[in-house]
Amino acid sequence: MSNVLCADIGTTSLKIALISEQGEVVSFCKRPLNFQKSDYVANQWLQAFTGGGAECIQKTDEEVLAICISGNGPTLVSQNGRTLLWNSILPSELKLPSTKSLFLPLLAAFKHFYKDEWKGSPHIFSGPEYLIYKLTDKAVTILPEKRFQNAYWTSEELKAFDIEEEKLPDFVEPGYFAGKTTEECNKVLGLKKAIPVFCGGPDFITALIGTGCLKAGKICDRAGSSEGLNFCSERALKSPNLRTLPSVIPGLWNISYMIPKSGSLITDFKNEISSLEERELSYEEIIDYAFNDKNSEGWRILSEILENNKKGFEEIKGLANEAQIPFDDKVFITGGQAKNPRWLKEKAKVLGTSICRGKVFDSELLGDAIIAFTSLGLFNSWQQGAEKLVKERDLFSPEKESPESFKVFSIPEKLTTIIFDIDSTLYTSAAYAFEQVDAQIRFWAKKQNISEAQARNKISEFRRNWSSQHSGKKISLGNTFTHFGVTIEESVQMRRNLLEPKNFLHKDQRLIETIKELKKKYKVICVTNNPELPAKKTLEALGILELIPDVIGLDTSGKSKPAREPFEIALEKTSSKANECISIGDRYDMDISLPLEMGMGGILVSGVKDVYRLPEILSKTFQNT
Repeated sequence: MSNVLCADIGTTSLKIALISEQGEVVSFCKRPLNFQKSDYVANQWLQAFTGGGAECIQKTDEEVLAICISGNGPTLVSQNGRTLLWNSILPSELKLPSTKSLFLPLLAAFKHFYKDEWKGSPHIFSGPEYLIYKLTDKAVTILPEKRFQNAYWTSEELKAFDIEEEKLPDFVEPGYFAGKTTEECNKVLGLKKAIPVFCGGPDFITALIGTGCLKAGKICDRAGSSEGLNFCSERALKSPNLRTLPSVIPGLWNISYMIPKSGSLITDFKNEISSLEERELSYEEIIDYAFNDKNSEGWRILSEILENNKKGFEEIKGLANEAQIPFDDKVFITGGQAKNPRWLKEKAKVLGTSICRGKVFDSELLGDAIIAFTSLGLFNSWQQGAEKLVKERDLFSPEKESPESFKVFSIPEKLTTIIFDIDSTLYTSAAYAFEQVDAQIRFWAKKQNISEAQARNKISEFRRNWSSQHSGKKISLGNTFTHFGVTIEESVQMRRNLLEPKNFLHKDQRLIETIKELKKKYKVICVTNNPELPAKKTLEALGILELIPDVIGLDTSGKSKPAREPFEIALEKTSSKANECISIGDRYDMDISLPLEMGMGGILVSGVKDVYRLPEILSKTFQNT
């Protein structure tokens, strides 16, 4: 079996793989790139490639036929390795002509700020071309398809930007034979003979090939250090939020929605939590960390990314449907984020569509392999290569809500009183649930003179450690704050001043009818960890304040659930016995566990949709007794 050595230069790492003609990863290596500490990060590419490539080659005795290289966007590199990354923010004082080019503003900035490197360098390369040059001594610029020239440069525009055309190597197409590996390269890689080096191209192009996104209607999610949704369309679509470029396939178009910082936001959070815990956490651990605390900085970051994913997906789908263009709902994902199943399940749920990942998680590398094998004559076209080698491994479908999504722990034989939790029980709003906690943390951060992210992480870390020391139980935010010197009274005042539920919630007619139906048979009261004022504002926003005028809040007893006092006051207020009451809430530790110990019943709900069904469930329960 013969293999191709494929490499993709990312923003934070360089990935290398030996891929077989059957599309199997024979060996894989990933080398980090320290771009934050070096203006010459491109000099790390050759070392990363040769070291990682040698490691991959040593793992097999099978023949290596060729090398193919891709890399991130319009990153620019001089011959001595001075690097201007594709995502660099250009200073506002740099006045430039208007252009559609992705390269010209960066070229002008490079020439302006790095005068010595510009003058002393015969060529200015973009990302993968620099590494190809180091391997072959051949200078090229890879143009994915002739329609891309406006996104690169024309002779006329180069003059307008005062860029010397001779600095820029000639255009070639993906799959172009750049030359054979140099003797020095062969020695470092451990190759017995020189082998061909083929041009891959920009990473988003090789990702489209490696996900099979080469037919109208296909959509993929490139989710690494940066992220973008890419839709293959039979026509160009226009929108201020979307970037329309030609597809690598003549006659088709690539419609993209960029989420530039998704991967780096997760990485920054990972580094901060690793520092707090004094150990290196894996990305899987970080995702779990965020999922297990929906008020952590990690969850805020993930929620922001998911919301941007949803916005982009819906905008692309809406435009495609409006233009009557085929649209395949299934999203093919590639990149580092494709490695965490829990994250992919959440993406599928938020987008409302299936997420597919292939046998090769890093599809840029598979795209490189398809390009190389096509140039070697194994396939007639990239489309044929994609049909043969792009194979589905896992499919994550949106979770269907179960009709029995709540859990009944017990219902008293003689039920007279229902005690409702309020937040995330009588309404379902992730935004307001997060805001209730985060508004306080932001206020506290300001008083402590620390960043909001630091404050979220401190609170989250404390709650996590507290839970691990108390058999997995959870601690409320009010009780957490007391460990940081914030009294319950101060916490009450913060919530009174900061929380405005009407900005997030609205009148819920179905909930109104549900509470009216329950009140025909039962007394109804609320017990909440919020103070009475914001709690009543919440009930008012939902339209049920007149139906449930009695609220036992944090300021009523001065204690947060799961303390006994709030529940005991609720019993006294309703003149009820514990064994005649049922507590209903969304958190077992806060709303259910203690009431069960006190002799009450308990039902755990996942939101207001479960509350809607309570009259039916209670009616059936007592019909059968």
